[in-house]
Amino acid sequence: MTADGGTPGPGGPAHLPPVSSTPDWAALAEAREREERRRRMLRIGGSALAVAVVAGLVAGALVLTRPSTTPAAAPVGTAQPDGPAPATGDTPGAAPAPTGTGAPTADPSASPSADPSASGGGKPSGSPTGKATATPGSGKQPSGAPATLPGMVLGGGATIGRTEGHNGPTMALYGNGVGWADSQAPVVDTSRSFTVSAVVRNNAPTGGRAVVTQGGDSYYSFYLGRDYWGTHNQWVFKVQTAAGAQDNTTYQAFSTAPATTGQWTLLTGVYDASAKKILLYVNGQLQQSTPVTGIWQTTGGLQLGRVRYKSQWTDFWDGAISDVQVWDQTLPASAVGRLQASGGTTAGPAPGRSWLLP
Repeated sequence: MTADGGTPGPGGPAHLPPVSSTPDWAALAEAREREERRRRMLRIGGSALAVAVVAGLVAGALVLTRPSTTPAAAPVGTAQPDGPAPATGDTPGAAPAPTGTGAPTADPSASPSADPSASGGGKPSGSPTGKATATPGSGKQPSGAPATLPGMVLGGGATIGRTEGHNGPTMALYGNGVGWADSQAPVVDTSRSFTVSAVVRNNAPTGGRAVVTQGGDSYYSFYLGRDYWGTHNQWVFKVQTAAGAQDNTTYQAFSTAPATTGQWTLLTGVYDASAKKILLYVNGQLQQSTPVTGIWQTTGGLQLGRVRYKSQWTDFWDGAISDVQVWDQTLPASAVGRLQASGGTTAGPAPGRSWLLP
């Protein structure tokens, strides 16, 4: 029997309670809320995806349009064919100054032209040896001709050729310490009478300048050239009368007029061992005769264009030298006069040694 008093038939369905017609508002509200959450998630995900896509496009555009920051490679330097590139201010391709294998440039203060003279009465000023820059005429070696001088070793700055205003070969020097000629063995026996002569052109306005000298490792024994200190500027033939390399053993014969610049001049120095005196001639004219006790004998070579003084090379010639001759005797005044008349080439007696003659 059922609760309402009915009796169910055999095999029939059970009796259900009646269905209510009122909606379930809570369930509907919950379902709507779920749908709204799903839609919001879809909107958020779509927005994020769009932002990512736009960001990727912008980044790609920046990469494509951004200039490269990689520095350009530095140019590779090209080595100069004959040494380093010229310094600022140098002319490219200009020939370098001659370097040669000459002796080092001496201290300018170490100059025999600043010596006090035992016979000249002058006082040294201590002025430095000047460095003139003038070029003696053309002074250029003929094309293809080697720079040689028989019996001499030449410094790298010596040029053998022709010089304006003079007939015959000349040696052009530039006062730079690498222009000279060296016989490397004594030519003059200073214990006996001798004469040395040369035709020269001086281009240096200042400084002692040696034409022909001979000496040893420390000092010269004789010097023919230009003497210069203070206001003193004269041609000179001077000698050392004793060993010891002391200035107080220097005896000198000076020219009566100042030494010239830019003019060809015949210089002749004479040592008369019998009369014990030295003499200087300029252009064939006797200038001064000075008594001496003798000349110090040394073992060094004959030098053209420089002198050994206090163990250094100095008084480098700036100009040109020609017609160099050495006699193993005292030339009389008449022979020196003939030498002048011949342009410095012929005195009568033949020289023992000579260089740069026509």
